[in-house]
Formats: sequence, structure tokens, C-alpha cells
Amino acid sequence: MPKKKRDSRRKKKEARAAQKAAPDTAVDKGRAAFLRKDYDSALKLFSQALEVEQKNEKLYSNRSATHIFLQNYEEALADAETCISLSSEWHKGYYRKGVALEKLLRYQDARAAFKKAEKYSPTDSATLKALESIESLLKELAISLEETAADNPDNDRFTCMVKWMKDGGCKFPKLYLKYYSQDYRGVHTLCKIPPSDCVLFVPKNYLMTNEVAMESEIGKAIQNSGYDMRSEHSWLAVYLIQEKHKRAKSFWKPYIDILPDKYGNMPMLFGGLYKKFLEGSYALTMAKNRMESLKVEYDGIVKSCPAFRKYMFLEFVWGRLAVITRIFGLNIHGKKTSALVPYADMLNHITDKQTDWQYDDKRKGYTMITNRGVARGEQIFDSYGRKCNGRYFVNYGFTIDQNFVDNDAVFRASLPPDDPHYRMKLKYLHNSPAREFQVPPTYSEDVSVLSENMKPRNMFSFFRFLHARDSELMLLSSADGYQIKDVGPISIRNEVSVLKHIAEVAKKQLKYFPEPLAVDHKLLKVMLRVLCLVRRLGSLEFHPVLISISHSRLILTSLFDISTFLFV
Repeated sequence: MPKKKRDSRRKKKEARAAQKAAPDTAVDKGRAAFLRKDYDSALKLFSQALEVEQKNEKLYSNRSATHIFLQNYEEALADAETCISLSSEWHKGYYRKGVALEKLLRYQDARAAFKKAEKYSPTDSATLKALESIESLLKELAISLEETAADNPDNDRFTCMVKWMKDGGCKFPKLYLKYYSQDYRGVHTLCKIPPSDCVLFVPKNYLMTNEVAMESEIGKAIQNSGYDMRSEHSWLAVYLIQEKHKRAKSFWKPYIDILPDKYGNMPMLFGGLYKKFLEGSYALTMAKNRMESLKVEYDGIVKSCPAFRKYMFLEFVWGRLAVITRIFGLNIHGKKTSALVPYADMLNHITDKQTDWQYDDKRKGYTMITNRGVARGEQIFDSYGRKCNGRYFVNYGFTIDQNFVDNDAVFRASLPPDDPHYRMKLKYLHNSPAREFQVPPTYSEDVSVLSENMKPRNMFSFFRFLHARDSELMLLSSADGYQIKDVGPISIRNEVSVLKHIAEVAKKQLKYFPEPLAVDHKLLKVMLRVLCLVRRLGSLEFHPVLISISHSRLILTSLFDISTFLFV
């Protein structure tokens, strides 16, 4: 037989074999999609098959497994239940049910489902492995709960909140609350937790959102008054106050009861003794500005809304502090909002966070997922974001050690009246000759995204504009005038003047601190003073750095091109 004919026959044979092996039904195609991990296609194909075979328990089992991989746990549970109703003695339906329940953090129910699967298939390896794992977990959780049942002054309040949450469908079986002191509590693990594990679920009706606050009695009264809130946080603050006054009549009472009664660690409420330890720090100004802003908001609400006049200013301060220290930004069904999330707001801060959280539209609630493993008994942390100690202190009432990279210092400068180009420069400064900058101790040319890099760039730009003379100003001009926020080095003379000016401002700022750095380091050993002093250290350590950098840059002016005057 000629080779050409043999090749033709071989190709036809291979084509027939491939056609025979290829899936030709929705069921077969669904299985193939599942095996290649194309779960969206598998779900669609199994659903198509179920339109034809509505009593096929195996299809419901397959679709339940697909839902698990798509994290549609409620749908997976529903399909498992249907599978069981169609074939009550087939172990696979109970196994699927157990997997779905475990993903929904319903561990006792999951164990019961796996036990049923074992009854109908005592040798099924997947069932036996799942049952062994869930029983080991439940045993560890029981031991851990017994171990953690230590004396706790807030135990009654915690217990009431936990019961209230569990009764409402909240799930956090691997976590427990731990009391350290009146102002310090945290969340710990009852067992070893792997990465990508859901450790907390809070359904939507247990989220105190802006929308809930605005639709409340006091929320509607303020809206009807025509008052325009200066801060969206105020909606939740006024709602908290209203619900606190309702006492036992409020749905939120168990949650409100665990909120701090006082915020003695917040600098905006400090008396003279602790303010003394903040002398020289910009945190005092930040706290003062915050309190003044709250007073303006409170007065505005009271003036416009008679229904709010029964509440005192310090109650409003309490509400706003409760909100700022616990708020979460969520996206619920495509709409951005702010919310207070019970239990989630008990996690303390760490820069390198251990969890990721979001509102899960599929599950209709807030979920918190571990992004790395957490050992048994460890405190589990969230991140409040990278900030300077001033913001941590004023917003949350704490500071963190070794925060030099994220700390900042305040630099103030003004256009001098004797500047030969004073009138022209003042025009482009919009008749505001002074500027204040809070800048970190880093400088970068990376402006691809809005970041902390812009703060020192903007400061240097302003100083360069201040010291620009004659023909130098021509280099800064454009059709739109002067681009004051993005002025690069323009001459050696200008850069020398800028660096000298920055060094002078830094020296001037250091004079506002009553004690040298060494004294503050010693005082850090005192408890509450730690918060104030760590904030001061951020500025005390930063200003000398800029002075030193300025001096070193000046020495280099005769050796290098002006491009070398950029911080890196």
C-alpha cells in the first residue's frame, strides 16, 4: 500500500478516535471543564444538564462541588441538600454537604454531615479524611476555649456580644477575644489557621453602615433639617449616640456595650500633664484642629436639627472617636460606604497585615480571610495602613516603634516681603504667601502614582520657587503660568539657597522641643508617656537628618552637576 494512502487512513482513524473520546453531552463537557479547572464553564454546563435531568442526584453533586471551588458556599449547600433528597442513602450528597458547611464555618453541622457520609460509605477515603480533620479541629477548639476561660472584667459584655452575633448568623469559630487592660483588647486564634482561611463572617444586617444611620430616626431628622454633614463619619456618630440612649431597646446594644466608655488615650482629650510631653510635636496641633472641627460639626447639627439638641458635645466626641477608631471602607453591591463591623474592629494593628477583608456580594456579608498562616493562640492582626505616628496617635490613640520611614515632620515657610519679585510671586501663590508641609524623611522622583513621594517634592518645589531670581523665573514659566508644585532643580545657586533654607527651618523647629532626644528615649519607659514621646521622636529624629543632608549637599555643589541634588 502506498505511503500516502497509509497516512490518509491513519489520519482518519485518529480523527474517529478523537471524535469518540471528545465529550458530546453537557454532562461530559461539564466534567471535562471541571477537570481542567474551568469552573465557570463547568457550572454553566452542569446547570444546562440539570434543565434536562432534574432528578439526577449526581449532577447536583457535581454542581455542588463546582460551587465550592467558585466559593458559592450557600449554593453548594443547597445543591447538596437536593442531592440528598433525591438519594438519601448515597454518601456523596452528605460529603458535599459537609464540605459546604465547613466552608460556612458551621463545624458541628459539618461533622454531622460527614458522619452520615461515613455511615453509607465506611471506606470512602475522602469522607474519612474530612471527618478526621473536622473532629481534630473541634477537639482543639474545645480545649482552647477551656484554656482561655480566664478571668476577664469584660467577660459578661463580651459573652453577650458573641451570643448576639452568633444568634444573627455571624461566624468566627476559630477566634476569641482577649482582655489585656481597660484600653487594650485583642483577637486571638483558638487553633492553627492556614492561609486563605475565612475566619470571620458578618452578615449585612449586622453591619452598621452609613445608609443604616441615614435611614434612622435621627438620620432622617438631620437630612430633613437641610444640614450638610461636613464628614460622613458624623452619620454613624449621631446614630451611635441615638442607639446608646435607647439602651435595651436598641438592636445594637450588645455591640455598643463593648465600645470604650472613655478614650483617655486620645490626645485630643489630654489634660495639661500629658500635653506637656507633646510639646514641640505637631500632634498637638492635629488634635486641636480635630477638636475644633468636631465642635463646628456639632454646633452646625444642633443649630439646624432640634431633635439633636438633647445630646451633649462630649457625647458627639465619643461617637466620632468610636467611629474613627473602628471604621471600615466597604464596597457593597458596587456602592462604596463606611461601616462599623462587630468583632472585626477588635483586631489590633500591625504594618504587615495577616488578613484581607471585603464585603462578599455572593455571601451577602463581610468576610475576613487570612493571607498567611497563624499559629494557635497567636493574636491575629489587621493593618490600619501605613501612617506617620502623628496620625496613628490622633486617630487611634497609639503609636508604633521603629516607624521612622513613615514618620513625618512639619516645615513652614513664607514668601519674604523683601523678595524683589514679591508681587508677581504672590499672585501665583493666590495671595497666600505661607505654606505648611508634612513630609516624610524620604525623597523619590517616582510620581507614577499619587504617593507620599509627592509631599517632599511639593515642598522642594515651593522652596525653589521662593528662591528663584530673575532669569530663573523664566525657566519656570509656561502658558499656564508657574507650575509651583512640580519645580525641579533650576540652578546651583537656587539649590544651595533652598538647602540652606530647609536646614534653617529644621533648626527652628527643633527649638520648640523642650528636651533633647536622649532625654525622650529615657522617658519612653514610662507607660502612657510612650504614646506622646514616640510621636515627638518622629520629628526630633527627622529634622537633624535634613540639616545633615543639606550640609552634605552643599559640599557637593562644586563637584557635581545640579542633578546630584536629588534625594534618593
